[in-house]
Formats: sequence, C-alpha cells, structure tokens
Amino acid sequence: MKFIKALGVGVVVSVVALVAIFIATFVTNGSFSIPAFISVESTTNASGAPETSMFFNPLGPLALALAAAAVVWLASRTKRTSPQQ
Repeated sequence: MKFIKALGVGVVVSVVALVAIFIATFVTNGSFSIPAFISVESTTNASGAPETSMFFNPLGPLALALAAAAVVWLASRTKRTSPQQ
C-alpha cells in the first residue's frame, strides 16, 4: 500500500475517533480530556437542555492520523515482504 492511501486511512481513523469521543461524552453527559490535544465537556444548562463543548488542538488529530498511517503502511510492507508459507 502506498503511503498516501495509508494516510487516507489514518485521516478516517482520526475523524472517527473524534466523532466517537464527542458522541460518547454527549450521551454519558460527562467529560473527556487529553491535555494539549482535546477537551470535551457535556453538561446540562439551567433549563435541563444538554450543552456540549469541544476544544481540540489540530495537531492532535493530525498526529493521530500520521501515527495510524505509519502503522498501516508498515503493516502492509511487512505483509508484502514476509515469506509465503
């Protein structure tokens, strides 16, 4: 697999992870934080309506995308170069 395709997979993994974190904190009415990368907090206001705020550093998802791309790319190279049994 070429690295560009692996980077596409990494971007998809990163976006899915952000959406999953956002939905999980919204449903559980909780909070999630990784310092310097992402902070999600879900509460209810005075009238009982849910409020969710999300702040993230764009470098966090970018780093996750690059890490996932590297893992996928290296795994595909290892699979391709391993001897067939």
